[in-house]
Amino acid sequence: MRIIELAGSPWQLGRQHGQMLSPEIRFMHRVLLAYLVKVGLVVGVWPIYALLFFLTRRFRPFISPRLLEEMKGIAAGAQVRLFTILLFNVLDDIANNLPRCSGLAAGGRRTREGAYLAGRNLDYPLFIDDLINLQTLFVMEPHRGLPFASLAWPGYIGVCTGLNKAGVAVSQFSAMCRDVSFRGTPAALRFRQGLEAARSVSRMTEFLLAQKGTIGNNLLLVSASEAQVLELSASHGAVRSPEAGLITVTNHYQSAAMAPWHGRPPRRPPFCSLAPYYFSEAYSRSRDARLRELAGQKILQPEDIQAILADEHIANPGTVASVVFSPGERTLWVAQGQKAPVSQGPFQKITLW
Repeated sequence: MRIIELAGSPWQLGRQHGQMLSPEIRFMHRVLLAYLVKVGLVVGVWPIYALLFFLTRRFRPFISPRLLEEMKGIAAGAQVRLFTILLFNVLDDIANNLPRCSGLAAGGRRTREGAYLAGRNLDYPLFIDDLINLQTLFVMEPHRGLPFASLAWPGYIGVCTGLNKAGVAVSQFSAMCRDVSFRGTPAALRFRQGLEAARSVSRMTEFLLAQKGTIGNNLLLVSASEAQVLELSASHGAVRSPEAGLITVTNHYQSAAMAPWHGRPPRRPPFCSLAPYYFSEAYSRSRDARLRELAGQKILQPEDIQAILADEHIANPGTVASVVFSPGERTLWVAQGQKAPVSQGPFQKITLW
């Protein structure tokens, strides 16, 4: 498991990041360009690249100066264009995400110590082998804000799977949504800002609801004593709470308040090797039902959650990351499988701080 520790000002965080991972960042850029060349065989790659450049620039006014400075540092350290780093960090917002992720949290009478545990699979439709090979745990100590850890990739500064030093864990799950916008903070950057600011689940919920977003997301927020799913669209949000100590989450809204913003499943991207069923609402609902079935009435331990995430009806050929959290102990178990689904491989225990 590659672990990168970074500390300092935004520029210093970025510069260290870019210098340490320059070959990997350049490789990711080549992989993305190669994909765009394949997609652009009909209309040409440059019109597509120009469109991405235009769309990426639309997000720039909504990115905090501090995070933009960090991205500039990465670009300088890796000796790539700033646009490349910006694109890495807003690509999911442009594509409106591609849902297949699964997660759950259990606490109270559902765990041995009563403290909440959580688990998540992160699934992706493209670049699957590369994302597995390049997976990196960033342990960040910014000059301002709480220290945090983020399981991500070279060049990526947002948080889709993370834990802060106060013991708040976050997992991002895209949601089928018709309320989307380019006039908001890109999702993973928004969630990073929340993780740096919040010492509790309730505080993070307040922070995120006060910001305008971009796309649909279900956010699993967990501490030792609290768990919530925050269902978000670009301009709306609702909180869903555990039932009898258990909460599950996939890629559709489950609260009545978000029903008006429920959208259609995304289209399967070009040259994706995954079957169309993996992009359907039926698949999201079947995984949620399966999570509940597997959890049953058991008292869950970390290894039980690992087994749930490895289940053949939960994991899929796009599962590139899988993590179990014990927020109260500041501990992660990160799947080390070499092929998707990685959750069917061994898990490495990592205790932070």
